[in-house]
Amino acid sequence: MTSGDSLTAAQLRALLDILIHHETYAEVQSFQDAQAIETYGWPFVDRDEKGGPAKPHDLSSSPLLQLLLTRLLLGAPAARDLSTEFWPVKFKGIMRQLGDADLSDSYDKGTLGTRKRLATAASVIHEAVTRGLLSGVSCDGLPDLHFPYDEEKAEHLTKAWHDCVRHLVYGDLVDGVFDQLTRTEDLEAHSPALKAAVQYAELYIATFLHQTFILSAEGPYLLKLIENVHRLVPYTVIGQTLRLGNAASMINAMSRLFLSKLSVGAMTNWMGLTSNAANGMNLLQRIISLVLEWDAADFRKSTEKMKLDRNASSEQMSAIDRHLAADRNQHELARKKSILDKSSIIFAIFEIENPQLLESLTDRQHISCLEYYAAQLAIRDREHITDVLCNSSPDLTTAIVLEGLAALDPMIRVVHKNVDLRKHLGAMESFLGDFIKTAKPKAQDKSSKVDSPAVQDFVRLLQRNDHLLWSYLHDFCSGCPELRDTWREWMKGAIKVFRRKSESNLNNRTPPVNGEPPTDDAGDMRPILQDSFDKLTESQRGIVLERIDVHSEHLATLGKLSKAKMQKIIDELHGRSQAGTGDVSGPGIYASRWQALLDQTLVTPVTPKGPLRSGKDVKRLRAARKPGTQGDKQASDADAAPLEQDGSSGPAPPDVSAVVEMLGSQFKDAVARISRDGLQEGEP
Repeated sequence: MTSGDSLTAAQLRALLDILIHHETYAEVQSFQDAQAIETYGWPFVDRDEKGGPAKPHDLSSSPLLQLLLTRLLLGAPAARDLSTEFWPVKFKGIMRQLGDADLSDSYDKGTLGTRKRLATAASVIHEAVTRGLLSGVSCDGLPDLHFPYDEEKAEHLTKAWHDCVRHLVYGDLVDGVFDQLTRTEDLEAHSPALKAAVQYAELYIATFLHQTFILSAEGPYLLKLIENVHRLVPYTVIGQTLRLGNAASMINAMSRLFLSKLSVGAMTNWMGLTSNAANGMNLLQRIISLVLEWDAADFRKSTEKMKLDRNASSEQMSAIDRHLAADRNQHELARKKSILDKSSIIFAIFEIENPQLLESLTDRQHISCLEYYAAQLAIRDREHITDVLCNSSPDLTTAIVLEGLAALDPMIRVVHKNVDLRKHLGAMESFLGDFIKTAKPKAQDKSSKVDSPAVQDFVRLLQRNDHLLWSYLHDFCSGCPELRDTWREWMKGAIKVFRRKSESNLNNRTPPVNGEPPTDDAGDMRPILQDSFDKLTESQRGIVLERIDVHSEHLATLGKLSKAKMQKIIDELHGRSQAGTGDVSGPGIYASRWQALLDQTLVTPVTPKGPLRSGKDVKRLRAARKPGTQGDKQASDADAAPLEQDGSSGPAPPDVSAVVEMLGSQFKDAVARISRDGLQEGEP
């Protein structure tokens, strides 16, 4: 291909996918360091007297994250009413403290921890949204929402979803949804397309829940975390508080319940005897700290048992403790040394702290040291998170919550006056209880074995409870017309950012044949990507072309697998079981991309000297939380069964590092300019 040739639609789509996928995750990872929030740009910048930026906008170091925040979220009701100090002082302060906390890395712990799993999940969801923001939603015409969709066919549910998206972005479906919810609780009666699109969305949400709580080795821990919080929330007291007829009294009572403090520090600060002294915790912070402390206590039991077992010497454990007490630079030095030398993190630590310990290090001691280090890191992480969220002074957590409540105050007053919130609080409590019950393994009749929940169990959970959400939205839309119209206008404005600049005169276009989605490409990013590609040398273009063609085929394969998985689940939901299929994962390319990010995570070698491992090698391992379960591979049948059958990763993604190396920086600069230009056009 010469510089004058154009990339095809499939090639442009693949190229955009590669660059967004890499840049999004790189930005998420950058927040391990406090410097990321310092160079983020608007809204985390100094303000002038009018609340605008004190100096002209710079290019953001996290342009995709900035694009999402500024284009969609900052203009939302309540968010636009936050004070000028909320983002650059309070929220930025929390993010800076978390960055400075030097939280551990999956590489050091030898397992894929909860933060890694949640960060990669957020990255994959975020990249899907920002891809739409950059390229726009394609539309060759508005399809008929009353098309005779067959709800037992995956392709028809997919078509319904794409049809509704196009009507949301280019049509008047936003008005249609609000009008329908104002009239009735039966949202799905709006049109066959919306009914089928809801089923499509429930399949994807169920897949996400199944992937998070069942297929993930950390799923049982996350479920227990939710269950602990669920038990601690005082639903009865909240319900009684909501009965107060005066909205101001209700808001004040709720604030006092969750956010009031009473301690010596709080009293001396109030009296002026001290300044910024630690003033204790409120109920919200107490709940956070208790949940984290319960978890840390289990890790402490593990470390105490390791010390009693004496599989590792006291000198070895002391060296690990000294390393833990060192600063961030020392931790990063050990990690880099381990990666470069292809040695375990324990080997690198001992080389730095006391090389003589390596002379007598046995394999058994090495494994015990890895487990001890991982458990101590987990304890330290929870203590640091608790310090940031619950013990810091000034208390930014409470300040953020209080300001959020203040911004929501006018809405809360209206909703409290016109909607029976106690009914919906009970509905939320009921749903969480149903969710926890659904996510737990079920014992088989007359058998010691247990069955792990499948994707279809979560689909049924959502189908059982979706009326609770429709009921609240109906009460809100019918009882609070002014608020309803406020949210309607914001949504109509926000959804327009997904329109392509090239899409116009839709009324004069012919709808797609059979309602099939139009051919997807890079949309509004097409000229930028083509120009960047044209600037490469001929040899570079050849390498990039070969890689994006392979990636395009990979995306097509993932799409076919997703469709087959969706059809399989639909068949099982309608009583047409497909016995003998071992793949228990659900549909969605995002699920495969999520698993790929986890699989590619670097993990310390399991031997003192040996090859680096990846997330794929340890995805069945979970962190030791109780004595006797260190790196527990002998998980219960309930936990192990779905992991053994897990085929969610699909085919391994191709190596596209050459594409990222040649075009990644140009893409980041282009997105940063797009984000900055958007800020200047609509100056906050």
